[in-house]
Amino acid sequence: MPPTVRTCAVLFVIAGCFGAADDVEVTVSRALAFEPLGRGRQALLDSTERVIKDAAEWEALNDSLRPILRLGQVDFELEMVMLAAVPVPTGGYDLRFEVIDETADGLTAGYRVFVPGADCRTTLGEGVVFQAIRLARTNAPVTFVKETETLRCTEPG
Repeated sequence: MPPTVRTCAVLFVIAGCFGAADDVEVTVSRALAFEPLGRGRQALLDSTERVIKDAAEWEALNDSLRPILRLGQVDFELEMVMLAAVPVPTGGYDLRFEVIDETADGLTAGYRVFVPGADCRTTLGEGVVFQAIRLARTNAPVTFVKETETLRCTEPG
């Protein structure tokens, strides 16, 4: 049996198991490429999830960011910036964008805040962890989704 026929047969069987095709709602999404611009742990911002589409707004925000390395350049005619920032009570935290999904309803920007576990040594002092990324410019609405993950610093035992 050619691969396309086999695939169709499997889809038909699966659809049959869940009822009529009219009862099945399918959301199609695709992951978009993005590039990290910079991240840090000492931004002078409150908690934010933001899409920046012009150079003036980005330049104004640059004064509030204290990146670990110099921030990358952005061509705002072709690109836009997404920024997420979260205040934290001590050192040992981090924030990373993981996926940007595009659906018919818009973009979903998924990022994760990494929290030091009880077995981790942290530095004293509050901070604001952040990451800025750039991606192709779009007018689609953006929904940010934050997840949290607690880190282990020692092996269980």
